[in-house]
Amino acid sequence: MELVHVHGADLGVETFGEPGHPALLLIAGANSSMDGWDPAFCAALAAGPRFVIRYDHRDTGASTTWPAGKPGYPAQALQDDAIALLDALGIGQAHLVGVSMGGAIAQLLALDHPDRVASLTLIATSSGPADDLPPMADELRTYLGESTPPDWSDRTAVIDYLMGFQHALVPGPIDEPAARAMFARMVDRGGDTEANLSNHDHLDQGGAGWRERLGTLRVPTLVIHGERDPLFPPGHGEALAREIPDATRLILPGMGHEAPPPATWDVVVPAILHLTSGGWAQQADRLAARALAAGRPTGWFEQLYAGAAAGRSPMPWDGGPRRELVDWAAGQARVTGRRAVVVGAGLGENAELISSLGYDTLAFDIAPTAVAQARQRFPESTVEYAVGDLLDLPPAWLGAFDLVVEVYTVQALPRTLRATATANVARLVAPGGRLLVIAVADTDGPTPDGPPWPLTRPELEAFAATGLAIVDDQLLTDGGAPRWRLELRRTAA
Repeated sequence: MELVHVHGADLGVETFGEPGHPALLLIAGANSSMDGWDPAFCAALAAGPRFVIRYDHRDTGASTTWPAGKPGYPAQALQDDAIALLDALGIGQAHLVGVSMGGAIAQLLALDHPDRVASLTLIATSSGPADDLPPMADELRTYLGESTPPDWSDRTAVIDYLMGFQHALVPGPIDEPAARAMFARMVDRGGDTEANLSNHDHLDQGGAGWRERLGTLRVPTLVIHGERDPLFPPGHGEALAREIPDATRLILPGMGHEAPPPATWDVVVPAILHLTSGGWAQQADRLAARALAAGRPTGWFEQLYAGAAAGRSPMPWDGGPRRELVDWAAGQARVTGRRAVVVGAGLGENAELISSLGYDTLAFDIAPTAVAQARQRFPESTVEYAVGDLLDLPPAWLGAFDLVVEVYTVQALPRTLRATATANVARLVAPGGRLLVIAVADTDGPTPDGPPWPLTRPELEAFAATGLAIVDDQLLTDGGAPRWRLELRRTAA
């Protein structure tokens, strides 16, 4: 934890993950420090990979504290703090994750600073009271009317008071030891318990509401709401999801007015990671960079597919067989008694197309999850889907196929491995057999940071250096991007 100075206050801040990954700013609720965000939850998001930031609002935790009942700042300061914190950390744009009042702050930041907000995750929050939104539950209203503040100097009494409030907000079961430990940290880290737990209640909210502005938002949004939230019943979340364009709603059974409890993380963490992934291509870049740095250049394939299968990002390479392959197949006659192999099975679309030409087809991929996805998508298929490593081929596959199809696999490998990968692709071709290579073309453009790394002309021609002759060589355009399509043949024995 470190202190970061913003306008008129020091804020306690803790980060998880590497700064180069997409930033997630976690914004706590009223009178709540960063302790409301479980470190294990933060770590699960950081494994995304993401750069996760949790912080103490002013008047909570290690941040600057004002006298109890006399906060020396307006409510607007809590919004300004979030922007100032991003500035201090050198972050131009962040994904905002806000709970309760933190969700309101996140909405206002997206409305007033749209260039700084990459996405919104709104948890147990609302756009404010309104006649068409459900009121708080009667039980909670009764509790608030009858509850009295504790002796703020009595640590045990304060923790008991917070536990009582938690039970009022969460109608279902609570992990008592974990909740008590969290409240103990919250009390022990604060400078003035009464101020820490009440000063936000004294802020003049002022100003006009913002609900009528929600329709102007143009930012990916996920609304997470507890089915049993007594402060903002589910109708509040439903309204947010309805009024923010293209928002997604996730209702969690049993959850009250709280940050997502551990029992929900298997749903919540993938949902937030999916929202903040930027698409599978960006996720692939992050995973590939991390795998390369760790000396595991092919390790990211399984991570990418497994993460997508778990909902943490869109499924990669989903959308049917490549157009260049479809166009090639349209000119091919059906065959019988011939074997084909598809290098890099992916989700199976390319293999199914080759199989439809009559080939007895094997499709292999280094990612077990990709193979499982292909089998699941095509349960009646005659294609043999198998786990295999292009860099370490089974001897039985060498020279065994009349047609070898390589689409985008070699270009997904760093250049240090391409010579081996290229030679191994060629080694699959039987005497008299053909090899079809489709790849993004490197035509002297800028080199991308992550996969795919386009093939240069010499890298393409390297496929012919292993006893194969080029029989068709085309430079095509797909969506404005250049693509190689190269067909080669091995001399018959």
